[in-house]
Amino acid sequence: MALDPIWKQQLVLVTYGNEFLSQDLSFQRWLHHHIFDCHSFHFRDLLSQHLLAQHFQIWLEGLKKQGVQRLSLHSSSLLNDEQNPNANVELLPFAHFIVSHEQHKKQAWIFGKELAEWYSADNDYEAPASQQIHIRRETFWRYDLNHKLIKRIEADLQPPNWDDIDSYTESELFLQKPAEGFTDPESLGTPYYGTQISLESDSADTVYLSLLPTDTQADFAHNSLHRLDALDRFIQHQIQQPYHKDGSILSPEEQLNLRHFTQKTDDLTAKFIVKVANHYKTARLTLPAETSSPLEGMRTENRPSAHPKSSAPNHPHKPGAGGVITLIIITVAICLLAYYFGL
Repeated sequence: MALDPIWKQQLVLVTYGNEFLSQDLSFQRWLHHHIFDCHSFHFRDLLSQHLLAQHFQIWLEGLKKQGVQRLSLHSSSLLNDEQNPNANVELLPFAHFIVSHEQHKKQAWIFGKELAEWYSADNDYEAPASQQIHIRRETFWRYDLNHKLIKRIEADLQPPNWDDIDSYTESELFLQKPAEGFTDPESLGTPYYGTQISLESDSADTVYLSLLPTDTQADFAHNSLHRLDALDRFIQHQIQQPYHKDGSILSPEEQLNLRHFTQKTDDLTAKFIVKVANHYKTARLTLPAETSSPLEGMRTENRPSAHPKSSAPNHPHKPGAGGVITLIIITVAICLLAYYFGL
Protein backbone atom coordinates (compact mmCIF):
# COMPACT_ATOMS: atom_id res chain seq x y z
CA MET A 1 0.00 0.00 0.00
CA ALA A 2 1.43 3.37 -1.05
CA LEU A 3 2.22 5.91 1.65
CA ASP A 4 -0.88 8.07 2.02
CA PRO A 5 -0.02 11.81 1.88
CA ILE A 6 -2.15 12.37 5.00
CA TRP A 7 1.16 12.11 6.90
CA LYS A 8 1.87 15.69 5.88
CA GLN A 9 -1.12 16.99 7.82
CA GLN A 10 -0.17 14.78 10.77
CA LEU A 11 3.39 16.12 10.69
CA VAL A 12 2.19 19.73 10.79
CA LEU A 13 -0.26 19.00 13.61
CA VAL A 14 2.57 17.51 15.68
CA THR A 15 5.33 20.04 14.94
CA TYR A 16 3.28 23.24 14.98
CA GLY A 17 1.01 21.80 17.67
CA ASN A 18 3.99 21.29 19.96
CA GLU A 19 5.03 24.88 19.45
CA PHE A 20 1.53 25.95 20.45
CA LEU A 21 1.57 23.71 23.57
CA SER A 22 5.07 24.68 24.72
CA GLN A 23 5.74 28.14 23.29
CA ASP A 24 2.15 29.39 22.89
CA LEU A 25 2.63 29.78 19.14
CA SER A 26 -0.17 31.97 17.82
CA PHE A 27 -2.69 30.30 15.52
CA GLN A 28 -2.56 33.43 13.39
CA ARG A 29 0.80 32.20 12.11
CA TRP A 30 -0.38 28.81 10.88
CA LEU A 31 -4.17 28.45 11.06
CA HIS A 32 -4.36 28.90 7.26
CA HIS A 33 -1.40 26.60 6.52
CA HIS A 34 -1.72 25.48 2.91
CA ILE A 35 -1.38 21.80 3.82
CA PHE A 36 -4.87 21.90 5.37
CA ASP A 37 -6.54 23.21 2.21
CA CYS A 38 -9.38 20.88 1.14
CA HIS A 39 -9.10 18.93 4.41
CA SER A 40 -11.54 18.74 7.30
CA PHE A 41 -10.73 17.00 10.59
CA HIS A 42 -13.06 15.97 13.41
CA PHE A 43 -11.92 14.55 16.74
CA ARG A 44 -14.04 11.95 18.56
CA ASP A 45 -13.79 9.51 21.45
CA LEU A 46 -13.47 5.91 20.24
CA LEU A 47 -15.62 4.37 23.02
CA SER A 48 -18.47 6.86 23.26
CA GLN A 49 -18.20 8.25 19.71
CA HIS A 50 -18.85 11.71 21.19
CA LEU A 51 -17.63 14.65 19.16
CA LEU A 52 -14.71 16.29 21.02
CA ALA A 53 -13.66 18.95 18.52
CA GLN A 54 -14.72 19.94 15.02
CA HIS A 55 -11.41 21.60 14.07
CA PHE A 56 -7.76 21.14 14.96
CA GLN A 57 -7.64 24.57 16.65
CA ILE A 58 -10.41 23.54 19.06
CA TRP A 59 -8.66 20.19 19.54
CA LEU A 60 -5.32 21.74 20.46
CA GLU A 61 -6.86 24.33 22.76
CA GLY A 62 -8.76 21.55 24.53
CA LEU A 63 -5.60 19.45 24.89
CA LYS A 64 -3.76 22.38 26.43
CA LYS A 65 -6.52 22.95 29.00
CA GLN A 66 -6.32 19.26 29.95
CA GLY A 67 -2.59 19.52 30.66
CA VAL A 68 -1.20 17.89 27.53
CA GLN A 69 2.49 18.70 27.38
CA ARG A 70 3.46 17.44 23.93
CA LEU A 71 2.42 15.51 20.84
CA SER A 72 4.35 12.80 19.04
CA LEU A 73 4.01 10.78 15.86
CA HIS A 74 4.44 7.01 15.68
CA SER A 75 4.19 4.07 13.31
CA SER A 76 0.80 2.38 13.31
CA SER A 77 2.60 -0.97 13.51
CA LEU A 78 2.88 -0.35 17.28
CA LEU A 79 -0.88 -0.99 17.49
CA ASN A 80 -0.91 -4.25 15.54
CA ASP A 81 -1.61 -6.37 18.64
CA GLU A 82 -4.43 -4.13 19.89
CA GLN A 83 -8.14 -4.92 19.56
CA ASN A 84 -10.51 -2.22 18.37
CA PRO A 85 -12.90 -1.65 21.29
CA ASN A 86 -15.67 -0.24 19.08
CA ALA A 87 -17.12 -2.38 16.28
CA ASN A 88 -19.04 0.63 14.96
CA VAL A 89 -15.79 2.33 13.92
CA GLU A 90 -13.38 1.00 11.31
CA LEU A 91 -9.81 2.08 12.03
CA LEU A 92 -7.97 2.95 8.82
CA PRO A 93 -4.57 1.43 7.98
CA PHE A 94 -2.64 4.67 7.59
CA ALA A 95 1.07 4.60 8.36
CA HIS A 96 1.06 6.88 11.43
CA PHE A 97 -0.93 7.90 14.46
CA ILE A 98 -0.55 10.80 16.91
CA VAL A 99 -0.06 10.49 20.67
CA SER A 100 -0.89 13.23 23.19
CA HIS A 101 1.19 13.20 26.38
CA GLU A 102 -0.21 14.22 29.75
CA GLN A 103 1.73 13.81 32.98
CA HIS A 104 0.21 10.43 33.90
CA LYS A 105 -1.63 9.46 30.72
CA LYS A 106 -1.05 9.01 27.00
CA GLN A 107 -3.77 8.86 24.37
CA ALA A 108 -3.60 7.79 20.74
CA TRP A 109 -5.41 9.67 17.97
CA ILE A 110 -6.12 7.22 15.17
CA PHE A 111 -7.84 7.73 11.83
CA GLY A 112 -11.08 5.82 11.37
CA LYS A 113 -14.60 6.01 9.96
CA GLU A 114 -18.02 5.30 11.41
CA LEU A 115 -19.88 2.36 9.90
CA ALA A 116 -23.52 2.83 8.89
CA GLU A 117 -25.75 0.16 10.42
CA TRP A 118 -28.00 -0.05 7.35
CA TYR A 119 -25.14 -0.28 4.79
CA SER A 120 -23.35 -3.61 4.53
CA ALA A 121 -21.43 -3.41 1.24
CA ASP A 122 -17.64 -3.73 1.38
CA ASN A 123 -17.00 -0.64 -0.75
CA ASP A 124 -17.80 2.88 0.42
CA TYR A 125 -21.09 4.31 -0.75
CA GLU A 126 -20.67 6.90 -3.50
CA ALA A 127 -23.25 9.65 -3.75
CA PRO A 128 -24.10 11.13 -7.17
CA ALA A 129 -21.40 13.44 -8.46
CA SER A 130 -23.56 16.54 -8.02
CA GLN A 131 -24.00 15.67 -4.32
CA GLN A 132 -20.37 14.97 -3.49
CA ILE A 133 -18.27 17.30 -1.36
CA HIS A 134 -14.83 17.81 -2.88
CA ILE A 135 -12.94 17.98 0.37
CA ARG A 136 -11.18 15.24 2.28
CA ARG A 137 -12.90 14.52 5.58
CA GLU A 138 -11.13 12.44 8.22
CA THR A 139 -11.85 11.72 11.86
CA PHE A 140 -9.28 11.25 14.61
CA TRP A 141 -10.46 8.76 17.27
CA ARG A 142 -9.12 9.05 20.82
CA TYR A 143 -7.90 5.81 22.38
CA ASP A 144 -6.36 5.46 25.86
CA LEU A 145 -3.00 3.66 25.73
CA ASN A 146 -2.28 0.89 28.22
CA HIS A 147 0.97 0.51 30.16
CA LYS A 148 2.50 -1.84 27.57
CA LEU A 149 1.86 0.60 24.72
CA ILE A 150 3.11 3.54 26.78
CA LYS A 151 6.44 1.76 27.22
CA ARG A 152 6.64 1.22 23.46
CA ILE A 153 5.88 4.89 22.85
CA GLU A 154 8.58 6.00 25.28
CA ALA A 155 11.11 3.65 23.68
CA ASP A 156 10.16 5.05 20.27
CA LEU A 157 11.08 8.56 21.47
CA GLN A 158 14.76 7.84 22.09
CA PRO A 159 16.97 10.49 20.42
CA PRO A 160 18.08 9.33 16.95
CA ASN A 161 21.60 9.25 15.55
CA TRP A 162 21.20 11.36 12.42
CA ASP A 163 24.60 10.33 11.02
CA ASP A 164 23.56 6.66 11.12
CA ILE A 165 20.18 7.49 9.60
CA ASP A 166 21.83 9.41 6.77
CA SER A 167 24.29 6.57 6.03
CA TYR A 168 21.54 3.95 6.12
CA THR A 169 19.09 5.74 3.83
CA GLU A 170 21.91 6.58 1.43
CA SER A 171 23.04 2.95 1.14
CA GLU A 172 19.57 1.37 1.21
CA LEU A 173 17.87 3.78 -1.19
CA PHE A 174 19.95 6.28 -3.12
CA LEU A 175 22.86 3.93 -3.92
CA GLN A 176 20.65 1.04 -5.03
CA LYS A 177 20.36 0.02 -8.68
CA PRO A 178 16.73 1.24 -9.15
CA ALA A 179 17.94 4.74 -8.16
CA GLU A 180 20.58 4.87 -10.90
CA GLY A 181 20.19 8.12 -12.81
CA PHE A 182 18.50 9.91 -9.91
CA THR A 183 19.70 13.46 -9.35
CA ASP A 184 19.07 15.62 -6.32
CA PRO A 185 16.21 18.10 -6.74
CA GLU A 186 16.89 21.80 -7.23
CA SER A 187 14.83 22.50 -4.11
CA LEU A 188 17.65 21.37 -1.80
CA GLY A 189 18.53 24.09 0.67
CA THR A 190 14.96 25.38 0.86
CA PRO A 191 12.19 24.58 3.37
CA TYR A 192 10.06 21.54 2.59
CA TYR A 193 6.48 22.59 1.78
CA GLY A 194 5.18 19.13 0.91
CA THR A 195 3.45 20.31 -2.25
CA GLN A 196 3.94 22.41 -5.32
CA ILE A 197 3.41 26.07 -4.47
CA SER A 198 0.62 27.62 -6.50
CA LEU A 199 0.52 31.35 -7.05
CA GLU A 200 -3.18 31.07 -7.86
CA SER A 201 -4.65 29.49 -4.75
CA ASP A 202 -8.35 28.72 -4.49
CA SER A 203 -8.40 30.39 -1.08
CA ALA A 204 -7.29 33.96 -0.49
CA ASP A 205 -6.45 32.98 3.09
CA THR A 206 -3.97 30.27 2.11
CA VAL A 207 -0.52 30.71 3.65
CA TYR A 208 2.41 28.72 2.30
CA LEU A 209 4.52 27.45 5.16
CA SER A 210 7.07 24.71 5.65
CA LEU A 211 5.84 21.44 7.17
CA LEU A 212 8.37 22.11 9.96
CA PRO A 213 8.43 25.40 11.87
CA THR A 214 11.37 27.37 10.52
CA ASP A 215 12.12 28.97 13.89
CA THR A 216 14.51 26.03 14.28
CA GLN A 217 17.17 25.33 11.67
CA ALA A 218 16.81 21.74 10.47
CA ASP A 219 18.45 21.71 7.05
CA PHE A 220 19.10 17.96 7.10
CA ALA A 221 15.44 17.21 7.77
CA HIS A 222 14.23 19.53 4.99
CA ASN A 223 16.77 18.27 2.47
CA SER A 224 16.05 14.63 3.26
CA LEU A 225 12.31 15.12 2.80
CA HIS A 226 13.01 16.83 -0.55
CA ARG A 227 15.24 13.93 -1.66
CA LEU A 228 12.83 11.20 -0.54
CA ASP A 229 9.97 12.97 -2.28
CA ALA A 230 12.00 13.34 -5.49
CA LEU A 231 13.15 9.71 -5.34
CA ASP A 232 9.55 8.52 -5.08
CA ARG A 233 8.57 10.56 -8.15
CA PHE A 234 11.62 9.21 -10.00
CA ILE A 235 10.67 5.58 -9.29
CA GLN A 236 6.98 6.17 -10.07
CA HIS A 237 7.97 7.65 -13.44
CA GLN A 238 10.02 4.52 -14.22
CA ILE A 239 7.08 2.29 -13.30
CA GLN A 240 4.75 4.26 -15.57
CA GLN A 241 7.35 4.51 -18.36
CA PRO A 242 9.22 1.17 -18.11
CA TYR A 243 11.86 1.77 -20.76
CA HIS A 244 15.65 1.80 -20.85
CA LYS A 245 17.48 4.80 -22.26
CA ASP A 246 17.93 2.94 -25.56
CA GLY A 247 14.14 2.55 -25.87
CA SER A 248 13.98 -1.14 -24.95
CA ILE A 249 11.31 -2.13 -22.44
CA LEU A 250 12.22 -3.25 -18.94
CA SER A 251 12.03 -6.97 -18.34
CA PRO A 252 9.23 -8.31 -16.09
CA GLU A 253 11.83 -8.97 -13.39
CA GLU A 254 13.11 -5.38 -13.56
CA GLN A 255 9.58 -4.04 -13.33
CA LEU A 256 8.87 -6.25 -10.33
CA ASN A 257 12.07 -5.01 -8.65
CA LEU A 258 10.90 -1.43 -9.16
CA ARG A 259 7.60 -2.18 -7.40
CA HIS A 260 9.43 -3.83 -4.52
CA PHE A 261 11.78 -0.87 -4.35
CA THR A 262 8.93 1.65 -4.15
CA GLN A 263 7.50 -0.33 -1.23
CA LYS A 264 10.89 -0.15 0.47
CA THR A 265 11.07 3.58 -0.22
CA ASP A 266 7.63 4.10 1.34
CA ASP A 267 8.60 2.05 4.40
CA LEU A 268 11.85 3.90 5.09
CA THR A 269 10.22 7.26 4.35
CA ALA A 270 7.46 6.49 6.88
CA LYS A 271 10.08 5.65 9.51
CA PHE A 272 12.06 8.78 8.71
CA ILE A 273 8.93 10.92 9.09
CA VAL A 274 8.51 9.60 12.65
CA LYS A 275 12.05 10.68 13.54
CA VAL A 276 11.59 14.10 11.95
CA ALA A 277 8.24 14.76 13.62
CA ASN A 278 9.59 13.99 17.08
CA HIS A 279 13.19 15.19 16.82
CA TYR A 280 13.50 17.67 13.92
CA LYS A 281 15.10 20.25 16.24
CA THR A 282 18.20 18.05 16.51
CA ALA A 283 18.22 17.02 12.83
CA ARG A 284 21.74 17.87 11.79
CA LEU A 285 24.80 15.88 10.81
CA THR A 286 28.08 16.14 12.71
CA LEU A 287 30.94 17.76 10.82
CA PRO A 288 33.51 15.27 9.48
CA ALA A 289 36.78 15.13 11.39
CA GLU A 290 39.44 17.39 9.88
CA THR A 291 42.24 15.38 8.31
CA SER A 292 45.57 16.77 7.20
CA SER A 293 46.53 16.56 3.55
CA PRO A 294 49.26 13.98 2.80
CA LEU A 295 50.86 16.60 0.55
CA GLU A 296 51.59 18.81 3.56
CA GLY A 297 53.65 16.24 5.46
CA MET A 298 54.24 17.23 9.07
CA ARG A 299 53.55 20.94 8.59
CA THR A 300 50.30 20.69 10.53
CA GLU A 301 52.20 21.52 13.73
CA ASN A 302 52.99 24.99 12.34
CA ARG A 303 49.34 25.90 11.66
CA PRO A 304 48.17 28.95 13.62
CA SER A 305 46.13 28.13 16.69
CA ALA A 306 42.45 29.00 16.88
CA HIS A 307 43.09 30.63 20.26
CA PRO A 308 46.65 32.07 20.04
CA LYS A 309 46.51 33.94 23.34
CA SER A 310 45.60 30.92 25.39
CA SER A 311 47.80 28.43 23.57
CA ALA A 312 50.97 30.47 23.05
CA PRO A 313 53.83 29.60 25.45
CA ASN A 314 54.34 32.16 28.22
CA HIS A 315 58.09 32.72 27.81
CA PRO A 316 59.81 36.15 28.30
CA HIS A 317 60.75 37.86 25.04
CA LYS A 318 64.47 37.97 24.30
CA PRO A 319 65.73 40.74 22.02
CA GLY A 320 67.65 39.55 18.98
CA ALA A 321 71.03 40.81 17.69
CA GLY A 322 69.40 43.38 15.45
CA GLY A 323 67.72 44.99 18.47
CA VAL A 324 71.02 45.33 20.37
CA ILE A 325 72.79 47.09 17.44
CA THR A 326 69.90 49.54 17.09
CA LEU A 327 70.09 50.38 20.80
CA ILE A 328 73.86 51.12 20.55
CA ILE A 329 73.40 53.43 17.54
CA ILE A 330 70.65 55.40 19.35
CA THR A 331 72.87 55.79 22.46
CA VAL A 332 75.83 57.12 20.38
CA ALA A 333 73.54 59.58 18.59
CA ILE A 334 72.24 60.95 21.90
CA CYS A 335 75.78 61.44 23.20
CA LEU A 336 76.83 63.36 20.06
CA LEU A 337 73.82 65.63 20.29
CA ALA A 338 74.49 66.30 23.97
CA TYR A 339 78.12 67.18 23.23
CA TYR A 340 77.11 69.43 20.31
CA PHE A 341 74.58 71.44 22.35
CA GLY A 342 76.78 71.56 25.42
CA LEU A 343 74.53 69.44 27.62
